[in-house]
Amino acid sequence: MKTLVLYESKYGSTQKYAEDIAKHSDADLFPLKKFRWKNLRDYEIVVFGGYVRGGNVQGINDFLSHWDEMDGKAVIIFASGMGIPTKETRENLIEQNVLGDYHLRFYQLRGSFDYSKLKFADRLVFDQSIKAMSRDPESAGQANDLDWVKSNPILSYDQERVDYICGVIQKIKIGEAKK
Repeated sequence: MKTLVLYESKYGSTQKYAEDIAKHSDADLFPLKKFRWKNLRDYEIVVFGGYVRGGNVQGINDFLSHWDEMDGKAVIIFASGMGIPTKETRENLIEQNVLGDYHLRFYQLRGSFDYSKLKFADRLVFDQSIKAMSRDPESAGQANDLDWVKSNPILSYDQERVDYICGVIQKIKIGEAKK
């Protein structure tokens, strides 16, 4: 079974996850924007990874706009972001990105974050968010945490989840081989 891994990455965490999943699953790898959708017919398993920004999985709307073309394919989506993956954050991502309307597998992974590598506009948004949160007594603690992150990069890579996703891909391939 031929496997395709597509991704949307801004600062590299999602790309690293996508590269490793593709490598360990013997899959073809493309940035979402460079993939030619006419070639989708060549694949039985489709994996998409996007980064989370404001609770939205980036690239998901473009990816899902081709949902009808994925009929009969096994679809896996993963999202990476600053948040610590929990059952609640996973459910929120599924709800906010309307993923419950689709028959697919969804995984949340922890991404890295380095304030010093942010582009100017992203730094501005980050700093404004901290200011707004610090004025709200209920969010002041979170603002302090985010302020701390500015000078303390979060370097995170979830090898266990990557291995799990690759295992799911292998099970799908084995299951199809038995048919």
